[in-house]
Amino acid sequence: MDTLAGADRPTAVAADGARAPDVLHFRVAGFFERALAGIVDGIIILPIFALLAWAGSAATGVRIPRAREITFDLVVGLIIEKNGPVVFWAVMLVILVFLYCFIFIAARGQTPGKRLVGVRVVTWYGEPPTPARSLVRTFGYLVSAALLWLGFIWIGFDREKRGLHDWIAGTYVVRS
Repeated sequence: MDTLAGADRPTAVAADGARAPDVLHFRVAGFFERALAGIVDGIIILPIFALLAWAGSAATGVRIPRAREITFDLVVGLIIEKNGPVVFWAVMLVILVFLYCFIFIAARGQTPGKRLVGVRVVTWYGEPPTPARSLVRTFGYLVSAALLWLGFIWIGFDREKRGLHDWIAGTYVVRS
């Protein structure tokens, strides 16, 4: 979809004298542009998360395993263990990503990754989403991810290039 209607924009007069709303034209961002923006955001988030995990490990005395020590048995054991550190840090990572996405989309309409790639989130009227709509959209990320990432993969097949989170929140990702 390349157009979004603008309700509060100037109107044009049709041949029969009826007033028709002016139409805003946008180019929606495709799957690969959005995936690239997500990768950039991941590159920003992961060092922050690693620093927080290191600080949390130092504060609690729980040692973080080195990369060569991580095996399937270790990961399964830490997940099954009651209040295991893997579960705790996985939840912390989800919270960090949630806050990152919500704050940037609510404040600017784009995360740093979206800004670098040259895309932004807008409503049907071409305006940045409100904080409430941004919150709904961010919860939509959780739904999209919980469905085995199909909510994100959907973008590649949807005619309007919208993911499940976009449909839930009524947003589009367009080129800036």
